[in-house]
Amino acid sequence: MSATPDSRIKITTPSTAFQQIANYVAIAETTSPAESLRELLLHTLFTFEGEKVSSVQDMADILRTIFGVEAPNHQIQEALDQLTSDGQVHQPLGTNYVLTPDAGMRVKTRIDQAAQLQERVRIKWLTNVTEQFPDLNVDHVWDALQDYLAKAFLRHGVQVAIFLDTSVELPMEYVESLSTLLANAVREKIDVPHQKAARHVISGFLASVGNDPERAQLIAECADGAANYFSLAVSPAVANQLRRKLSPFTLFCDTNFLFGILDLHVHPLVDVSNHLLEEIADHNLPINLRFHEVTLQELQASISHYGDILKRHMWTNALSRAAATSRFMSGIELKYHQMNAEIGIGVASFLQPYQHVDVLLEQHNISIYKPSSDRRTERATLEAEYQEYLKDRNKEKLPELISHDVALLDCVRYLRNSTASTAETGALLVTCDYTLYSFDSDASRRAKTHSSVVLPNILWQTLRPFIPASPDFDRSFAETFAIPEFRTIGSGAAKACSRMLGIFAAYKKFPDETATRLLSNDLLIDSLRTTQDDKQFQAQVESAIASENQALLEEQAFLATQVEALRSDKERANKELERQAQESAIAQEEIQAKNKEIENLTASKSKTEEQAQDISAKLVDLEEAKTSVERKAKEESEARQRAERKVGKYAISSAIGLSVILIIVFEIVLYKLPWTWLRDHSNSYALQAGVSFGVVSFMLGLFRPRWRKVCWLIFLFGIIVVIISLLGGPNSAVTPIPKGP
Repeated sequence: MSATPDSRIKITTPSTAFQQIANYVAIAETTSPAESLRELLLHTLFTFEGEKVSSVQDMADILRTIFGVEAPNHQIQEALDQLTSDGQVHQPLGTNYVLTPDAGMRVKTRIDQAAQLQERVRIKWLTNVTEQFPDLNVDHVWDALQDYLAKAFLRHGVQVAIFLDTSVELPMEYVESLSTLLANAVREKIDVPHQKAARHVISGFLASVGNDPERAQLIAECADGAANYFSLAVSPAVANQLRRKLSPFTLFCDTNFLFGILDLHVHPLVDVSNHLLEEIADHNLPINLRFHEVTLQELQASISHYGDILKRHMWTNALSRAAATSRFMSGIELKYHQMNAEIGIGVASFLQPYQHVDVLLEQHNISIYKPSSDRRTERATLEAEYQEYLKDRNKEKLPELISHDVALLDCVRYLRNSTASTAETGALLVTCDYTLYSFDSDASRRAKTHSSVVLPNILWQTLRPFIPASPDFDRSFAETFAIPEFRTIGSGAAKACSRMLGIFAAYKKFPDETATRLLSNDLLIDSLRTTQDDKQFQAQVESAIASENQALLEEQAFLATQVEALRSDKERANKELERQAQESAIAQEEIQAKNKEIENLTASKSKTEEQAQDISAKLVDLEEAKTSVERKAKEESEARQRAERKVGKYAISSAIGLSVILIIVFEIVLYKLPWTWLRDHSNSYALQAGVSFGVVSFMLGLFRPRWRKVCWLIFLFGIIVVIISLLGGPNSAVTPIPKGP
């Protein structure tokens, strides 16, 4: 299984420079370790064009320093000779190794394409991040994502290499769980107040990868590059043999993987599981899918367990909608609440199709496996080792789950170890349980035997040479990196959410908004998961409910205060407007009086020449007085106009503010009261928007008399649109309006 020590390439911790995502693409499309080494040399000569690389030792120093690759000099020399023979590298006048123009252009094009792909993905993703979380620093979030993905890909490469050859010597600092890698990246790059939001958006980058072909392509290429990079350390015979031929083998599916096939698990595991079946069938891969009889028992026990939990209560659509938002719910409960929220379904009807899961799995060409021997002694020894492993790592599992894992792993190992090499697989177990995977991987490395357990990303990587490249394959491959590491059945968080939902269901009418907030409260769930006493658990939940209700009351009080403040502002504005109007009226009266006096004096001017000078003087005085009065009137008119504009602004602000408050109250009432006829109406969003638009138009008309006719005509038009939306069209199903709660 291993090559001669001095002929093996060793991998140490790669530099930070290599861990940049785009660098993985340098060896993403290679088909053998030898080709990977040649592409790595081309990448090195292009990147370090200014460096003097005149000997094999110079190249070896760069590979070791930058890429963490310690390759024997004779392998580097062979690779350089091959590149020289192919016309990609030359050594002018026996000086430095340099790329030929064509090879340099090819490498540059590949690097530029990778950088452009990464930039497009970055811009598109950060645009969505900004819309969802405007307060997040997008540069810091992108740095955290890059740090996380780089280590996740290195982790993937290590896992693939160890699966191919357990004797390889690799840096093990990247074998931590994905959740740990994510937490470390966020902690290093993001300030504390924004860490929760950052974890959410980074997780979403992978969780929604199936909706973005370019994102899936980037992840698939990087994963390929990381796998090829670490495969340099694998025995060439093993790597080449596995790439040339896929020998028939039996693939055992663990419980969590089967739940994905049955559509009883969280996405994207459902898509990944089913797409694997499609690829096996479409390409006639020599893989026999099986599930162990103990796995069938665990499937049935799990469905029965969660079915009993669901049957204890009557679930309203509103409460199921709240439950469907929780990321801690078990797959079965989550699937039920999603269906109940959408179509309304009883628990018995939901569970009916799963009464015979073995038949359902047979329809997917997955057959049950019944071992011919008991192997009690071997299983007892393995169970003791597994329990010790869990204890050393503070991992908790129910005894029945440990027994299942041991029985399944022992069976696969028995079938697996009867083969001669990694290429002759015999049997494998695919699981999302990282603890079970790491236990088998560590034990196999110590015993220098073949690994028997694979994670979905390792399985997809192994099958990649035998499946034609396609966007669908890239998407499914990329989605394996978004699969949450398996939480054991009955885990504390899932159990706490289930118990809390039971308390909510006991209320005659429990606000779904409050339920949603409590089910997404990480601190509350973390506290509840360790509480075993039922009375103490209920007390904690009721205390949290009271706190949420108090928070809602405070919000209502704040809104009432805002309404009162707007009302006071309106009254002050009206009083100021009245005062300005009075002053304007007085000024107009003075102007009219002066004008009348001027007219009288002008009419009497012709009576006598003797009075002409006096009259003329009076006229001058009157003209001056008129000018003064007009100037004063103009100033007062301008002041009145400014006041009117100010009052208009106050009126508009008041109208808009009061409209917003009324809209918020309307939305709260809509989701507090059982108006399902409106919420579930096919034009619900349009109706709500129409009502909101009508409220704004009505309030603007109420507060701005000048706009009243136009605004109220718009309001009337909005009412007509709402009525038409309620009536629907000739093919619309009319949603009945409930008569009562």
